[in-house]
Amino acid sequence: MTRHRLSGHIFGFLCAVALAASSARAARADLPDMPDPVHVSLDKTDPPPMDDMRQLALQGDARAMFILGDMYEKEKGGLRKNWPKARKWFEDAGRHGLNYAFIRLAAMAKHDRQPKEAWQWYTLAIEGFSDDSDDDGASATLGYVIQARQDLVKSAKLSEQDIAAARASMAAWKSVRDKASSGEKSTATASLQPQNNLKLNQ
Repeated sequence: MTRHRLSGHIFGFLCAVALAASSARAARADLPDMPDPVHVSLDKTDPPPMDDMRQLALQGDARAMFILGDMYEKEKGGLRKNWPKARKWFEDAGRHGLNYAFIRLAAMAKHDRQPKEAWQWYTLAIEGFSDDSDDDGASATLGYVIQARQDLVKSAKLSEQDIAAARASMAAWKSVRDKASSGEKSTATASLQPQNNLKLNQ
């Protein structure tokens, strides 16, 4: 099994678990989420935990980015809990078109009592799932996210000014994303140029 297929299987499993957990959370609120033991290297030559997944993420695999975000958020896979790193990987996954990552970012923002930020992530998820006709589960997930955003507006009592501020923040995030995407495409195009052209440009 290739590493890309492995990341796909793990990502599918995590999405299924997340959706099941959202409906059962109230019934098992008294059960703690148990983290995995943190990896302790016994040999200097041992690779760090989740090294293969990290390499895939660095190569642009959005599913691998999502999995690393999940592992860092929940202290799984031998990785020590690190929410800044979890957010970073979830954002990277979102930038690379994985809309489920925005739902996780919204949940983290709600946990940190940042409702305007959560509204931003929910809205990005709504936009993404609305355009994602290739995802069989997009329609059901879209309905869930729309309802979650409506509930957020009511519970946090977000005003029109709050939502306007969230929209402005979202626009700034999109601008950064689009510039980064353009840079990646330019780099990829340059790497496909004939070797003699590269030499002339050096």
